[in-house]
Amino acid sequence: MASDRFWRGGDRVEVERLVSGATAYFTATVVSAPSVRKKHVWVEHEALTVGGSARMKEYVIPSLLRPSPPRELNRRFKANDEVDVFRDTEGCWVRGTVTTVLGDSRYIVAFKGENRPEIEFDQLDMRLHREWQGGSWVPSLFQQSNVLESTPKSIKLKIKIKRRDQYEKGALVEVRSEEAAYKGSWYCALILCLLGDDKYIVEHLNFSRDGGESIPLRDVVESQNMRPVPPPQVSPVECYEPGDEVDVWFNKRWWTGRVSKVLGGGSKYSVFITSKGEEPTILSSNLRPHKDWINGEWSNPSKAECYRPPLKKLKSCERAEKVFNNEMMVEVRSDERGYEGSWFSAKIISYLGDNRYTVEYQTLKTDDEGELLKEEARGSDIRPIPPPLIPKAYRYKLYEDVDAWYNEGWWSGRVYTINYNYTRYGVYFKTNDERLEFAYSDLRPCQVWRNGKWSHA
Repeated sequence: MASDRFWRGGDRVEVERLVSGATAYFTATVVSAPSVRKKHVWVEHEALTVGGSARMKEYVIPSLLRPSPPRELNRRFKANDEVDVFRDTEGCWVRGTVTTVLGDSRYIVAFKGENRPEIEFDQLDMRLHREWQGGSWVPSLFQQSNVLESTPKSIKLKIKIKRRDQYEKGALVEVRSEEAAYKGSWYCALILCLLGDDKYIVEHLNFSRDGGESIPLRDVVESQNMRPVPPPQVSPVECYEPGDEVDVWFNKRWWTGRVSKVLGGGSKYSVFITSKGEEPTILSSNLRPHKDWINGEWSNPSKAECYRPPLKKLKSCERAEKVFNNEMMVEVRSDERGYEGSWFSAKIISYLGDNRYTVEYQTLKTDDEGELLKEEARGSDIRPIPPPLIPKAYRYKLYEDVDAWYNEGWWSGRVYTINYNYTRYGVYFKTNDERLEFAYSDLRPCQVWRNGKWSHA
């Protein structure tokens, strides 16, 4: 049994509980060792949630905690073996007994105290049951009587290869901020510890704990919210131009923005920070060319053909004459903070002059949900409904630009991963720096409306 001082913040553990009379183990991470409440450890569960989204946190007595056992690849089991099996419905490991060996890496397992029939499981969802006693595992991890070497050749085994950790201890990285006020920014950190399951403990380089103490702030971060420090430029940029996408060092973080004005002969710039909706003046020394970290590689974004900061007009980007007729179905681009890069279906109600229209959205409603939302929109933010371009056998490719149906609108992004026989796709959205998964039916090729014609993005 572990003592109160055994556990430390960031440790991966399992919490023992009874589920329908059977012993179950729920994976969790130690948030802090006993301090606020004596003899209790504050943990955050990985599978149990509160309100369907936030991970559940609770105080647990140390006697109900144990380390997460290491996985053993390719272990065979035999009848009457005590095992733990992972059940997706409960999100935990449940103790049971092997009753039948089916072959082809499948087994039938019975559970003590449960009023249910025996259940068939795959080998990959099973592990030999061990007890944590006196700081060691019983049976010992060195007892390997049933592992691969003793397996008859007639038995088929399924091998699951654990992905190698992406980052090493001591590496400098940039971490995406999840705080609402800093969403879209990246802060610098140092990796202190690898927790497994693509999680790391990092130490902030520019932030300390509250209270005036010079104690560095530390966090548990998933690898999907981390990236390496971008490589240095071979030669410094002599001068940025309006429309250049850059990273801005602002409030001790890196933010993505676009240059809107060149000031002081190139010594400073006005930069519009997309996620903040602000346009500060930045010294050239606090800028760097923007790069995207996608699938383990750095890529350079394309330069904007026509950049227009909010509330300002570039005449070369506007068309003064009436283009869209009343009752015409169109799509309207949103410039609201947090919705950049999205298009919503609408109908033209009237032309107001000066390249402005009244539109009625088809999927958005007023605050009281009583009627469809009507709004004034600029002609430069309106386009016709894109024509369908998808043949029956079409498959999206890696890094292809697409539109994804999300939150009642179409959002422009880029495919970064493909799953399940081309039926589901991971899409990266640059405007809010998010990654989401979509079904094939929720995507369409990204098209650009330019000079009255449609073209591929």
